[in-house]
Amino acid sequence: MPNLSNNRLLIITPTAPPEVCGVSDYAYQTAQELAKFYDTVTIGVERMPSTSESGGNIKIARWQQLLAQATINSESYDVLLNYTPNSYAKTGLPVNLLLALRRFAKAKHKRVFVFFHETWNGSPNQPLHHALRSKITRWTMHRIGKLAGGVAVVNAEQQHKLKQLLQRDDIWLNAIGSNILPSSPEVGLKSARKSGSWLVFGLSHTRLWAIEAHLPLLQAMYKQGVLHCIYSIGPVNTTYACQESELIASHLGPNVLVQLGSLEPAEVSKQMLKAEAALVGLNIDGLKKSGTFAALAAHAVPIICEVDATLDQPPGAAFLHPAEVLADPTLVSNSEGERRRRQMHAWFWSTRSWDTIGKAMKIWLQEPI
Repeated sequence: MPNLSNNRLLIITPTAPPEVCGVSDYAYQTAQELAKFYDTVTIGVERMPSTSESGGNIKIARWQQLLAQATINSESYDVLLNYTPNSYAKTGLPVNLLLALRRFAKAKHKRVFVFFHETWNGSPNQPLHHALRSKITRWTMHRIGKLAGGVAVVNAEQQHKLKQLLQRDDIWLNAIGSNILPSSPEVGLKSARKSGSWLVFGLSHTRLWAIEAHLPLLQAMYKQGVLHCIYSIGPVNTTYACQESELIASHLGPNVLVQLGSLEPAEVSKQMLKAEAALVGLNIDGLKKSGTFAALAAHAVPIICEVDATLDQPPGAAFLHPAEVLADPTLVSNSEGERRRRQMHAWFWSTRSWDTIGKAMKIWLQEPI
């Protein structure tokens, strides 16, 4: 039964499945979960997906139309904006969205929530056009944040930036799930792993970073005959993908890296269920907002990554640390490795499943404004 203070929810997002967009996939998945708690949930998009059937039982239309209707609707209404800097205007300054949100926020029984999936680049010495874009992004997020009763981000770094920007301490942290899941949670624990087959997955630059970070380990494992093949999943027609290929060819051999390209989710899942181990080159903030890492955990793939073993979210002790694998290459498949991948798998399904994320977002949306 619906049990939130407002009974209608409009989720605004760049687009919707089947269009490829991580933010929109997140919005779509959480819409399905939040529909359990609201009388009605609709999805408002900047770009309509290629098929109107993608929303299932949830209506999808342009956000301009749905937000205007919600503003004049006499019933109580919540709006949840999923925001990234360039989603709603190429300039980074979505004037029409800002004006529409302000009109909505002024109406009776209306509440605005915003989930900032990305923030501005605060690095010094940026090129002038990058610095200008960062300034516009920061200003826009300040205006949206001031309109919103509830503000959420992905990780602690973003949380700190928004606390300073908005001068408020109640910045919520939303968990990131995965859009690539096995047919059931236990499948990853039962699948047959192919000895010597390791995996690197994601955008081409993140794959390259992961390989560069673990190159000494890869060389040692290949020389010892522990590693036979590295399967690379993700975009291949990029400069980074070429560098990825050249790096492995020059340091390990010409036929070690197999670039599979961008695959459908079901095929990615098949590859994850076969992989003996996977390389991840992210820091703790990167791990917390990475859907690709979450997918590996969901499939119980042993994950090689250099993180602090004392971390609890995600569990640092459940990773296979490069130095440990160098000292004992059997860690990717022995009983200790099995224990760790089961720990990571259990962590994912208890904290990062869509059902769990939906329940957590419900708590956020229930908070008094």
